[in-house]
Amino acid sequence: MKGFFSPIPAALPLLLWKTPPGLEQVLAQEGVPFEVVRDAHPFVFRGSRYIVFDGRVTPRATLASMLTAEHVAIDVDAIRREELSDPFASLLDTRATRASWPVGFHRVSERVARRPRASIRRRVVGRLRSAVTAAGGAWVRLAPFPYPYRSAFSFRADLDEPVPEDYLRFAAAREPLADCCTHFVSTHAYSHHPAVLRDLGAHDAQSHGHFHHVYRDAEANRVNLERAHRILAGWGIEATGFAAPHGRWSPGLDDVMEDFGYRYSSDFQLGYDDYPFFPWKGDRFSRVLQIPVHPVCEGLFIEAGIGEGQVIGDYLASVVEARLSAGELAVAYGHPERRLGRMPEVMAALARVVEESSLVWRATFTSIARWWRWRAERRWLVIPREAGRIEIQFSDWDDEYPMAVEIHRGAFSASIPVTGPRMILSLGNLVYERSNDGAELPEPPMIERPAPSLKNAVRAAIDWETVTPLGEIPATTLPNRVKRGLRWWKHRQGRARAS
Repeated sequence: MKGFFSPIPAALPLLLWKTPPGLEQVLAQEGVPFEVVRDAHPFVFRGSRYIVFDGRVTPRATLASMLTAEHVAIDVDAIRREELSDPFASLLDTRATRASWPVGFHRVSERVARRPRASIRRRVVGRLRSAVTAAGGAWVRLAPFPYPYRSAFSFRADLDEPVPEDYLRFAAAREPLADCCTHFVSTHAYSHHPAVLRDLGAHDAQSHGHFHHVYRDAEANRVNLERAHRILAGWGIEATGFAAPHGRWSPGLDDVMEDFGYRYSSDFQLGYDDYPFFPWKGDRFSRVLQIPVHPVCEGLFIEAGIGEGQVIGDYLASVVEARLSAGELAVAYGHPERRLGRMPEVMAALARVVEESSLVWRATFTSIARWWRWRAERRWLVIPREAGRIEIQFSDWDDEYPMAVEIHRGAFSASIPVTGPRMILSLGNLVYERSNDGAELPEPPMIERPAPSLKNAVRAAIDWETVTPLGEIPATTLPNRVKRGLRWWKHRQGRARAS
């Protein structure tokens, strides 16, 4: 606890001993201070009253020999036993599946993360909070947004197709939300449209890759991202973020993003409708922050036979309103070409709900990533004092952002602005209000389990796509040679039918 100055065992941070990495992930999302104990020693455990361990790994009796009567040991295996499946394994699951959302008499469908991470996070943290407060502890977290904001909104625009007329129409509809829009640009689509790239240079613009595809091969992804990065830099756009086409994510793609020094990405096949998080890569957390979006875009409506812009706008506005009311991050996304550029009602509906909501932080992805990473670097503790008071101490004080702490007591919470590196608060004198804890949020989507298909298996095995020019597909692997052959055959078939 370098930098702190109290001999009294702290109420926070939580000390984690051999706990699953999924617990670290959700505590970081929530802004609850914790420290991972690397070497078990009685002196180390004196740093905090609350020791969190995993009974599947460490028997309670083994841990008890290093603790005192003042310590409270909390076994996260008790949380695991209350779930139908292991929540900590689910939080680290990077597989994707198809899911669907009801919209009136229709259903829209998309391939998204297999597990509803946000719901799991809220349940895990809620049970851990109950265990701490039941033992007389205080549950304090850093607010998820800069003070005084109580929620946040951002819009993600994916520019996939070269239709500059639609982009310019979208730009006019975007105006009320221009300060909180981030644009992910496929440079193959727009590298020859200088008017669009000049306009994007005045806004938050990031990489969507060159060709609109995520490759199975890490080196192919590296070439694709490098090409986009170079083209954007040539127009004065220094990309620090990336959004994978179709929301796909893989550890190999993440390696490439790390090598480029990207600060964040946004891939809904990894996570959606959640706070930002750092993905687990098997032996460590990624250095690339994930910023989840609501994965239902206007294109899914069109595929389902719903083409009315007002219906689409009303749906997205209802999702955003629910998330803002629950104090969460609300992120909608869509595509200007052939869609939003011709449906100004969608952006108008989103602008109305954001403007009518109070204390909403309107932020770009770049601003969210900068804040979230800064918040994650704060080191602080909570020390119990006499007469129902607590002292909050921050190490390496930094006031770059105004921040608040939230104190939770049962179903209520109080938000207090942080005024300096040391604060003493009387818990009984604070103003509390009922906590939402996600109660107003829609249920997670229905997960579909399609039967395995030989065609889909073959397409996945050869990394089938039609966006990369045939001459640029390297013939260095068997899957690539098969793909080249099939692409050549389809091209010949198309020419034959045309003649």
